[in-house]
Amino acid sequence: MTLIELMIAVVIVGVLAGIAYPAYTNYVKEGHRKQAMADMVKIQLYLEEKYNNGYTATSIVNAQKVCNTFCSVDSDRYKIVVETTTTSYAITATPQSTKGQNSDKCGSNTYTSLTLNEKGATSPSACWK
Repeated sequence: MTLIELMIAVVIVGVLAGIAYPAYTNYVKEGHRKQAMADMVKIQLYLEEKYNNGYTATSIVNAQKVCNTFCSVDSDRYKIVVETTTTSYAITATPQSTKGQNSDKCGSNTYTSLTLNEKGATSPSACWK
């Protein structure tokens, strides 16, 4: 193998790596986002199942307890919090910077959190499509 052939091979590998690695990291971030969203839906189902004229019972809305039971997403990727009142709740997943999840994009926009409430309303809507 000549030096020119070797240089061509190195350039080809470099170009492939330059294209493939960013695409791979975007797919990884998207996968973790979808896992966080699935965990949020599991928590929502749990809250609806345990509803008894209000959502405020600490035994059912303790976010740490709920996440220990239902959350499969890496806590270095998302922090999931459950906030309740007697008539409503909001489940929020905030992307963490530890592993770069905070640079994840839905469509062309970077988001600061994913939310799901008792009415099934979600935001940002681009992420939940």
